[in-house]
Amino acid sequence: MQRLSALEFTSRALIVVGILALTAVAWRVAEVFVLIFGGIILAVVLRSVMGLISRFTPVRGRWALLAAIVGLIVLVGLLGLLIGSRVTAQVGQLTQTLPRAWARLRLSIQGTTLGRELMSGLRSQTSISSWIGQLRNVLTVTFGALVDAGVIVFTGLYFAANPSLYRRGLLRLVPAAAREHVERAMDRTVGALGHWLRGVLLAMLSIGVVWGLGLWVIGIPLALALGILAGVLEFIPYIGPIISAIPAVLVAFTVSPTKALEVLALYVAVHLFEGELLVPLIQRWAVALPPAVGIVAVVVFGWLFGMLGIVFATPLTVAIIALVDALYVQAGLKSR
Repeated sequence: MQRLSALEFTSRALIVVGILALTAVAWRVAEVFVLIFGGIILAVVLRSVMGLISRFTPVRGRWALLAAIVGLIVLVGLLGLLIGSRVTAQVGQLTQTLPRAWARLRLSIQGTTLGRELMSGLRSQTSISSWIGQLRNVLTVTFGALVDAGVIVFTGLYFAANPSLYRRGLLRLVPAAAREHVERAMDRTVGALGHWLRGVLLAMLSIGVVWGLGLWVIGIPLALALGILAGVLEFIPYIGPIISAIPAVLVAFTVSPTKALEVLALYVAVHLFEGELLVPLIQRWAVALPPAVGIVAVVVFGWLFGMLGIVFATPLTVAIIALVDALYVQAGLKSR
């Protein structure tokens, strides 16, 4: 067995330490990478709108980006003018209705022996200090969310304004012989994200409309606000639809327990519509993940990156699959 010299041993030990240090740094700044990925998604949205503007008008380059930003702001403003006052009124009512709904539900729970024991256990764990701690946590999370949103917006704007600059910088980190192959993989990944984005926007619009109309038909108050909330939360895979159903059930419970059951039945019907009709339609022209892959992605990325990982679990998985397919699967087929 050949012995290593002191210099060789030291150099190899330093390499191992360096790899471990880079791994630790990558773990600590993992959230930054997720925020950058969120900026990439925003840039894909803006570049898609820029493409539409350039196709139908003579506007190009940064003027097209400015037009895209102004167009999105105007669109949001028009929606605000059309339904903003009504939504604002309904959201105000919703914030007043939910506490009353929860109080009524709590009284119903306390009507049973098991419910009284459960509620007494919850009360014994609450105190002024715990409420202060919860308030501090809410303020911290809110401030952190605003900072994260700012990072995503500004990185997305810079990426959309001059994507070739960042593309060239990234390619310089790759050996010259592999740059063309990596460039094709990047193009394929961006294309996959664009297809996924079109699909998820269709799903958000469809679920928001169907859920809002369904609540209106069965006579649930605040149907418009609840429908918009369901459409927005559809962006978060699996967890978002469940969260959107909770306020709808609580509002329905203020009407009657029967209405709450009707909302639960509507929830099942809407998501049967999504699984049996909407998702197959999206799969024809967009990117949709198999359910098992999507659930595993939510669990894994949620464990690694927290709430941001859950929000971006699906696009992260789409990007990884596209990269693996372009860098390894297709490359292996071509080398045969």
